[in-house]
Amino acid sequence: MNINIEIKGQQAHIVNQQSLISGTSNLEEIKFDFSSEWNGYTKTAVIYVDDYSISDSVKMLVEKDVVSAEKLPDWLFREECELYIGVFGDNSEGRRITSTIVCQKVKKGVPVDVVNEITPDIYNQIIKIMCDTRALVKEADEKIEVNKGYLEQAEQKANEASESAMRAENSESNINATVNAFNDMSETKKIELINAADAKMTDINTLADAKIKDLDSVSGEKSNDIATLTTAKMEDIANVTNAKLGDINNTAQAQIVSINEVSYQNTKSGTDAVNKAAQGKIYSINETAQGQINGITETAQGKIKDINNTAASQINAINNTAISQLSAINKTAQSQIKNMTIKYSDMCRTLGIEHEGIMLANTSYNSNESGSIPPDIYSIDVSKFKDIEFGKLVIADTYEYTLPAYPISIFLTNLKDDPAPEKVTTGKRYDVSLLNDLQFYVSYIGSGGYETTVNYKLYNKLEETTE
Repeated sequence: MNINIEIKGQQAHIVNQQSLISGTSNLEEIKFDFSSEWNGYTKTAVIYVDDYSISDSVKMLVEKDVVSAEKLPDWLFREECELYIGVFGDNSEGRRITSTIVCQKVKKGVPVDVVNEITPDIYNQIIKIMCDTRALVKEADEKIEVNKGYLEQAEQKANEASESAMRAENSESNINATVNAFNDMSETKKIELINAADAKMTDINTLADAKIKDLDSVSGEKSNDIATLTTAKMEDIANVTNAKLGDINNTAQAQIVSINEVSYQNTKSGTDAVNKAAQGKIYSINETAQGQINGITETAQGKIKDINNTAASQINAINNTAISQLSAINKTAQSQIKNMTIKYSDMCRTLGIEHEGIMLANTSYNSNESGSIPPDIYSIDVSKFKDIEFGKLVIADTYEYTLPAYPISIFLTNLKDDPAPEKVTTGKRYDVSLLNDLQFYVSYIGSGGYETTVNYKLYNKLEETTE
């Protein structure tokens, strides 16, 4: 069975009122349903039997709006009684909200032996909060490591861009070397073509000479034959032969001149064509190579610029994200540590443990230090202690004051019979052995409403100091 408690504003009531029997052990949990006024508050349930007593009350952190049954001591349900339950909450600004008390009756049941278990007190709950804080710090470290990885990747990209630029320069050198080699090769080819043309011309001249010799030989043989066969027609044959020889000589000479001219033109044309073609190729290669070099250089410079811009942008984004996350984590951790210290101080005062602790209080407006007592009065439970000593006063977690100081002071209102408040001095002990609650207020001349941290140390009634 459950005990379900609904809290609207500061009014609490049990929504499933039922009778519990002493000695029962089937209670599942105490479940709370809070209204929106409780958002942002760390909630603590206060449970006690019959008449209220600080020493006999049980305080439990309300986690996820539930106090589980295994965290409650069995002696609460051992015998017939009235079980009272209330809740108070604290936030990071030092504000507190409380609820009314609800009553759950426990009727008398069959007597049973119940082991009086030790309550899992605030110590264990504080340890849990500390573990959660460590987890937050670990997560921050992991994110910083991830950010370092991003920075290393950006640096690697910048190095790759530099290597690309170097490769572009090497490519330009290779192209120049290729052009020079081609120039050498073209000159060789040109010499080979000229030599080939000269060889052709020599062959043509040799052939022409051979043809002339052949014609002369044939003419001589024809003349001898005609003379032998007929003397009468020698003159006619001679005339014909001479005419034919003249024609043949003229034809042969014309052919030789033509052959010589063709050979010369072919040689000259071949040489000019080779030179012109080679020069055109060289110019084309130079133009292409220069264009490629310019393109590679412009591309490499553009890539390097883009990579540098991208790397700088990523590094700035990573740095901004890391700084923002670290600031948020530090702020959260500081707030949680402050809340833990406040809860630890409350616990030590409740248990009567000598300790150094803190309380949060808002400053009260006073026009001067001798003004009337303001309505903002705070109290410290000193019922189990002999002396109290105040440390430094801190405003807004920033400014520290060693009392007495101007313009801020702490005044104790019920330390002595004298109605005038006692002004606190840092490091001085005040006897509180006759008091249950020590009342005080923080005076700030000319202004009010500032959150202050009151540091103190309580000494128990024994002369020996306990840790």
